[in-house]
Amino acid sequence: MGEATMPPVLGPNTRLPLLLSIVMGLQHALAMLGGVITPPSLIAGDACFPWQKDQELCDAKQYMISAALIASGLLSMVQILRFKLPMGYALGTGLISVVGTSFTFLPLAREVVVSEIQSGNSGMDAYGKFLGTCIVAAFLEVFLSFIPPRILRKMFPPVVTGTCVTLIGAGLTAAGLKYWGGGVFCAENDMSRSATFGGPQPCTGNGDVILGYGAPEYFGLGLSVVIFLVFIQLFGSPFLKNCSVALALFFGYFVAGMSSYTPEGATVSLGFVNDQRIEDADVFTFLWTTTFKLGFHAPAFIPLLIAFVVTTVETVGDIEASMDVSGLPTKGDDADSRIQGGLLADAVNSIIGCLMTTPPNTTFSQNNGVIAITRCASRSAGIACCIWLILFGCFAKFGAYIASIPDCVLGGMTTFLFANVIVSGINILSSDCSNRRSRFIIAVALGVGMGVAALPTWAEGGGVAGFYGLNLKHTIGIWPARDVCEVFPTETIQVTPSNCTVGTYMSSSMSESDCTGVGGTFVAAITEQRETKKCANKNGLC
Repeated sequence: MGEATMPPVLGPNTRLPLLLSIVMGLQHALAMLGGVITPPSLIAGDACFPWQKDQELCDAKQYMISAALIASGLLSMVQILRFKLPMGYALGTGLISVVGTSFTFLPLAREVVVSEIQSGNSGMDAYGKFLGTCIVAAFLEVFLSFIPPRILRKMFPPVVTGTCVTLIGAGLTAAGLKYWGGGVFCAENDMSRSATFGGPQPCTGNGDVILGYGAPEYFGLGLSVVIFLVFIQLFGSPFLKNCSVALALFFGYFVAGMSSYTPEGATVSLGFVNDQRIEDADVFTFLWTTTFKLGFHAPAFIPLLIAFVVTTVETVGDIEASMDVSGLPTKGDDADSRIQGGLLADAVNSIIGCLMTTPPNTTFSQNNGVIAITRCASRSAGIACCIWLILFGCFAKFGAYIASIPDCVLGGMTTFLFANVIVSGINILSSDCSNRRSRFIIAVALGVGMGVAALPTWAEGGGVAGFYGLNLKHTIGIWPARDVCEVFPTETIQVTPSNCTVGTYMSSSMSESDCTGVGGTFVAAITEQRETKKCANKNGLC
């Protein structure tokens, strides 16, 4: 018997029957669904936690998910269709190069939004500042798109980009685990809450069930997602494996919807999924039904430039992989032209994406796996994928369903997704880790980067993050300022007590409502904030 031969690859320009295009497009859409919905879910989700809550941005979560899906569909068409430009340049790859929000930008977006909210500013305006800064920074990628790929690789070798990608994945995986345990806010403030109030910070992002961080119920629901992922990888067909992230997320959502929790001594069971957001959602939506005031956040500009450099090099690798699985040569003038067009489209899509109220959009790599398994690189399937994504986004109820997924279920999925970012970084590093110089650079960078990811408060002694809410006695850090009496907490001092005057009678113990009820005149207490150099609210040892 002769050896089995692989079926031929259906090239980018092969026309497919309508039904086959629809089915193949759905497979591509499901393969990238988890990656598209995760960034807006986490960015808006950070505004839903107590003590840093911004109700307006929190309520915009389902819109941001819908907008991300619509923008992904529309902007992917730019890459797939490819447009010729003057002087031999192009816009787009002419391949199934689908786009979505890169995880590279996610930590920056979350940092900008959370820091602005904690400073007392609007979360909506903070997100608008992030988008505006991204628009300016994206012009760096426009410039880089006209540099030949071989020069780009020399400018940004794997030892640099691989380290960046690995560290981004490490930081994001930590966020995924925090969501898995019940939520980011309750994870980061669990100890400080216990220090002041004698109990853990409750997690409020899991329907009507409010438990402490790391509750077994939260862990079990997140674990259901991971178990389903493993099950599909062991026993699933190639089609199911390509859609495993979306299917596992829906399975975890189903398990959460079927589960309930009954508090001790209560007779009513509480659900992990709250349907109110779904019931209140419109049937259809589109871009700009919610808007954000564009601005500029200077501290984020340099980090965003670095992020665009990282995504530029990632995109070169993604496009080369797309050409390889599509049966096209990865070297030569045609390959260089597709890379140039893909980079320029990434830059333009990032600018347009921000104007569409979504973070920068860059090429996704997971769809290359779909092409490799199905042997179908036809752009007909890519266009069908775009249409599916647009339909998912326009159907507002779908976005509401995604927005109502419990944090612990989302954490089980995102932990797996973000760990894949680490694997991608390691894969990049493996191609340039053979000499002593490269290993030294990687060791120094990962030593500091992984250390900060594992212990974010290491350099924040006396800082805001270390003393969130003025609850901790001290923090781990280079210089615990509160313990060495460099700074002191403040407390509210009553300068003049309240009083109620009824005729000639004056009382300092009556409440405002009681005073008004007897026809008296109530004068509120006068207070002021004063620095205290004694132990107060369990702060410091000064």
